[in-house]
Amino acid sequence: MRALVPLVLFVLCALPCRAPGLSAREEKEAPLDTAAIARLDGKQIHLGDLNYDLRRRYDFELHTIKVKLYREQKAALKQFIDQSLLEKEAAKRNITTDELVSLINGGAEEEAKKFEADKEKLFQEFVKKLQHDFPSFSKGPSELVPPGPLTGLPPPGSGFRTPFIEEIKDKVVEMKKASYLNDSKEAFSQRLRAQAGIEILLERPELLRLDLAPDNDPWRGNKDAPISILSFMDFQCPYCKKMNSTLKVLLATKKEEIKIIARDFPLASHPDATMAAQAAACAHDQGRYWDYHDLLFDNQQALDVMSLREYAGRLGLDREQFSRCLEGGSQRAEVEKDMADASLFGISTTPSILINGYYLSGSPSLHYLEEVIADIEKGHVPRVEEDPGKG
Repeated sequence: MRALVPLVLFVLCALPCRAPGLSAREEKEAPLDTAAIARLDGKQIHLGDLNYDLRRRYDFELHTIKVKLYREQKAALKQFIDQSLLEKEAAKRNITTDELVSLINGGAEEEAKKFEADKEKLFQEFVKKLQHDFPSFSKGPSELVPPGPLTGLPPPGSGFRTPFIEEIKDKVVEMKKASYLNDSKEAFSQRLRAQAGIEILLERPELLRLDLAPDNDPWRGNKDAPISILSFMDFQCPYCKKMNSTLKVLLATKKEEIKIIARDFPLASHPDATMAAQAAACAHDQGRYWDYHDLLFDNQQALDVMSLREYAGRLGLDREQFSRCLEGGSQRAEVEKDMADASLFGISTTPSILINGYYLSGSPSLHYLEEVIADIEKGHVPRVEEDPGKG
């Protein structure tokens, strides 16, 4: 009998430890912020006192890790399949894999040389894209005087030339060549994959659902729509501008099916974003939130206070009321509450949107947003976007 005691103790220790009287489900749902983490003058401090929800943060970080690992596995799987198909194709042609790669690259390199003749055109396209994606680059060439900081690029076709600019042009051509070579190899791999029998068993992770309810926030669309999109944006974020455009297209095609709700999340790295968010809230007081909201995204390069007032006048708002609201900081608390609500769940980047609670980060494609909505309408849990770095 005595010999059984160590065995019984071992079995008991191997079982999941649980508070007396709590079921497994009750234990999982028990608050995690009750343990003291510090004392101040003898008074205990708990996570709950810090407005820090450990359970929500744990779920959010676990989801982030799952998505990251899925991306890594998917990339590694693609690389393995492509290499295997490349080796098989080389054997079929009775040459080495390196020789096959040289054949692919050889033809592409000849085509890539043609980019040299289009250097000026490619540079102009590069500058236009920078100015579109990052409005701060829209400033004039007088600010581009090395060795000082790079604060702008010359307007396309301005004829502005320095050794520094010429070096950028050369780099743009080299990037274009490298991109063309990669695209050529990818096109060849796609042809091989199309001819092979490939069955992907790796499952896309499900989207995380957050019980983050809207506040008394501005909305557009159908008030009683079955699909609600809670959108955390930063008016100075170029990716938010892109996301806003995508959401407007989605709203135009699904006018009766969706409601878009705006919440603020100005990033510390964008110095004008917080004041812009407050200005939009001031415009909301006069019933013109969405007009002002879209005007801010259309003019990301100018969000200083003077410009914010000018936009209010452009929309015909009461300038005096608008200025009192903006300068008095009456909307700061509302903006900070939006940020606090998002941070409680772990949201720290923009754009971030929740479709009926399902969390998406980055700037997902219109096609993917429609896929998520279709899954929700069918009663399915939507999964992360296929493209790396999204969802």
